[in-house]
Amino acid sequence: MHREKYTINTRQISLNVVQTEIDSIRRKNISKTGLRIFREGLVGCAGAIGKYREEDLLKRAISSLQGNIPYDFKLSKDISRSVDLRQKFIDEKYVAEEFAIFLENIRKEQPDFIFANKINLTEEEHRIHNDLGLDLQFADRVLEVGLLFKEKTSVNVMDGFVGFWGREYDRNLGLEEINKICTAFQNKVDLPKQKKLPVIFRTGDRVPFIKFLKDLDGNSYGSNSSLFSGKIDSKMFSEDFTLYQNRKATDTLLTPFFDVEGSINPDDRYALVKEGVLIGPFTDKRAASKYQLPLTGSAAGEYDGIPTIGSPQLTIKESEKTAKELLEGEPGILVMMASGGDFTPQGNFGSPVQLAFLFDGENIIGKLPELKISSNIYDMYGKDYIGVSKDTIGPLNNEKYLMMRMDVSKM
Repeated sequence: MHREKYTINTRQISLNVVQTEIDSIRRKNISKTGLRIFREGLVGCAGAIGKYREEDLLKRAISSLQGNIPYDFKLSKDISRSVDLRQKFIDEKYVAEEFAIFLENIRKEQPDFIFANKINLTEEEHRIHNDLGLDLQFADRVLEVGLLFKEKTSVNVMDGFVGFWGREYDRNLGLEEINKICTAFQNKVDLPKQKKLPVIFRTGDRVPFIKFLKDLDGNSYGSNSSLFSGKIDSKMFSEDFTLYQNRKATDTLLTPFFDVEGSINPDDRYALVKEGVLIGPFTDKRAASKYQLPLTGSAAGEYDGIPTIGSPQLTIKESEKTAKELLEGEPGILVMMASGGDFTPQGNFGSPVQLAFLFDGENIIGKLPELKISSNIYDMYGKDYIGVSKDTIGPLNNEKYLMMRMDVSKM
């Protein structure tokens, strides 16, 4: 019998923003502990929130073995590593005070808009360790300013979204980002006349990754229900396109370098597509064993549950060019809000775009009318793929620009 413990400690200060003012403050400090027992090819789990008695947790975990849940996979072992990314860029004691000033400045500088939603300062610690020598620890601290906005004269519930998310904070830089979006929002511009245009997503936007998250799932791939099934080692996309399952600290936020089974990768990432060639799907230990696929370390699940395959953080290898250099003087369509879009089983993509701006690679020029964008997965990352910029979308955000040519038209 072997024991494995997974713990998550979360501390958060959450400011609820209404009418561009702090309406309420919520503080959270939660510890979650999950204990897994492995015996004779079975697994049992138990969990606790806050303080607990070790003997009670063990007793419940052993008792749950009666559920006969199979788990006959090699446990991660003999690895010890700790990563702590927490930085003191803002003192918790002054978060409410600082963002009261921040919002006051927004009210003065953007009197035509109303802002609402959340500002969160989140600190997380994750640890997985077992009696086979595994001990992995991770900690991170991130500020998320996510504000919905609407013009005071607008009949909409909201008109757009502004914000930043990262491990740094500077009031003036944050205000500059918000002012840039709001100024462009009030400058209405028309869509360029050509049908196919450079379309630009933030790399943190999941919309352009939907098909990969679904069809590169190891279970989908292995059961032959994926568009990509049976195509490992096939050249499918542009040679400039490399897609990673990524847990690397410089590329992700609040993402441990290990999955919930304690699996890790060299350089904390795994190439699913390399220079246009399909390497394979993402897997947990169960999918890798069932379909004889490489293990990529994509197990997820509740702290007190059975590990299962999850949706990993996907990132694309960046180019050596800035956004402006990638556009080569051509205007692009910067997508800010696109909901309701999807891929067909054949890989065709279409989506309405509720908010987009005309963008020259450096400056957000103005607000475009509502749009429709469409393409195909093979074109988006093949002949029409432009690249990912080396520069970020803002000084307080680690997201970059993802560009591809797509068919664009007004709604």
